[in-house]
Amino acid sequence: MLTPLLATPCLAQQFPIMPGGELPVATIELDKMPWTKIPGIGAAQEFATIVGDRAKPGLYIQLVRWPPHAVLKAHSHPDDRYVMVLSGTFYHGIADKFDESKLEARPAGSFFTEPKGVRHFGMTKDEGTVLYFVGTGPSTTDNLEK
Repeated sequence: MLTPLLATPCLAQQFPIMPGGELPVATIELDKMPWTKIPGIGAAQEFATIVGDRAKPGLYIQLVRWPPHAVLKAHSHPDDRYVMVLSGTFYHGIADKFDESKLEARPAGSFFTEPKGVRHFGMTKDEGTVLYFVGTGPSTTDNLEK
């Protein structure tokens, strides 16, 4: 389980909370995000938590940056996930084991879902990609294919 590895203070917490708990106006530029390596999953992905904490109950929003030629074998999550491809092309498949013939290209601007408990996998080719994830914690990466 990768929960402790992906649980970090979120960027939104860096902004002061306004009186009454109102949401402050905030801006974070993609190229200025503080990225953290995700160890232990094979690919050299990095993440940045925007809102919430993936390890705790409640909404979380995370970016995951994939370098070119990265592969993440089949795995699942205990929460439903909603994903946008912000840059590059992501190759995504649904199956119990990694199968390159089942990959579908998801170019920048694409939206897809990863329902809870459904095993899926992904890779990049000659370009890296940045994915925008929204889910409800606590979340983990489960049953990673060896």
